[in-house]
Amino acid sequence: MGSESAAGEGTEKRPSLLRQRAFGGLWTGSVASSFGSAAGLLAINWLVYTVTKSALDVGFIGVAGVIPRIVFGVFAGTLADRYSKLRLMIVADAFRAGTMVVFALTLALFGFNLYVVLAAVFLLGMGQSLFRPSINSFLPQAVRKEQLGAANGLFTAAQEVTSIAGSPIGGILIAVVGVAATLAINGASYVVSALMVVFVALSVSSRGASRGEGQQKQPPFLDQLRGGFTYVNGERGLLKLTLASFGANFFLSLFFTFLVIYVTEVLHQSAFIFGAFGAAGGAGFGLGSLLVGRLHPERRFGVWFAAPWGMAGLAILGLVFFPGTVAATAFVFVSTFFGGFGNTAFFTGVQSYVPHEVLGRYLSIDEVGSLAASPAGQLAGGLIIAGYGINADFVLAAVGTAVFAFGLLLFSDVRSLKV
Repeated sequence: MGSESAAGEGTEKRPSLLRQRAFGGLWTGSVASSFGSAAGLLAINWLVYTVTKSALDVGFIGVAGVIPRIVFGVFAGTLADRYSKLRLMIVADAFRAGTMVVFALTLALFGFNLYVVLAAVFLLGMGQSLFRPSINSFLPQAVRKEQLGAANGLFTAAQEVTSIAGSPIGGILIAVVGVAATLAINGASYVVSALMVVFVALSVSSRGASRGEGQQKQPPFLDQLRGGFTYVNGERGLLKLTLASFGANFFLSLFFTFLVIYVTEVLHQSAFIFGAFGAAGGAGFGLGSLLVGRLHPERRFGVWFAAPWGMAGLAILGLVFFPGTVAATAFVFVSTFFGGFGNTAFFTGVQSYVPHEVLGRYLSIDEVGSLAASPAGQLAGGLIIAGYGINADFVLAAVGTAVFAFGLLLFSDVRSLKV
């Protein structure tokens, strides 16, 4: 992996992050794939709920996307520590592009089938489980350490702020060209992302950076996999963050998964307003992320992960007590703003704190631990909504998230995490 670290060579002469080949190429690909993903996810959720009118079916879609990230996540992180991260990203993007194109053709030719939708979402989750630890563990090698917070902020902002265009345009695309064409556009966006990663890989190789890649002797795969768990178990503060995220994500899944139901049943609005909610969430997450590069909260990343996510949980209550379209959109923005700040502070902190040789495994283990509760939360949310309504679901989401996030601040080994 040391060969890829040369991707950041020469950055002293190019202080602008977006002009650095490695970061600029990945950032450009991120813009394309994030736009397509926002439109594609909107189309899938809208398709399922408008056809089936079932909150449980919406929950099944969320579960189908999360399960592969849980099942394959830790293995993907080990692959990222063993092999070329850039090549793994290309494979993941190509796999996701193929999945979306086949899904779109199947829908256009044979019509709606919930099992086909679930299978497509499951395969997309597999691709994402490989892509995320690869790119997140590559980023510290692509930029200088002092630029890492700004790089994470720009990268996350590119992904999230693109939703400002992707989500509402996705709503328009659904109305104008249909769901199948919208999904095909999502597939094309992954092709663009893969091509940009190829560009980065070629630019690195042209400077001789990839010479000798993969020639270092690696321990057996399972031994390397176990080594990741051993590291996490020995880092008690990091372990507490992951365990608390397990609980918080259960409650957050009660909120984000079912926004489509809130829009249709409480606000009585259309796909365009659902897209506007996605845009507000992307803007909030992106702006919160950008602040990290200026304020450097990653220096105490345990504190600045927990406190903002607690505030994000409390902001969810605003949708219950102020159920107007404008007010609800504002509370979505506030909640995601705090979430973006906390997440980016966390990632920037761990990218500097965790040794490079175990970073892919740590990031994947953390993601698996954080996501493991989401399927249960999504299914529970469907049952709560069916029995008590969407407002009861959102209140539980708000209180539970705040309790788990603020509770982290009680532990000294969490508060002392710093770089």
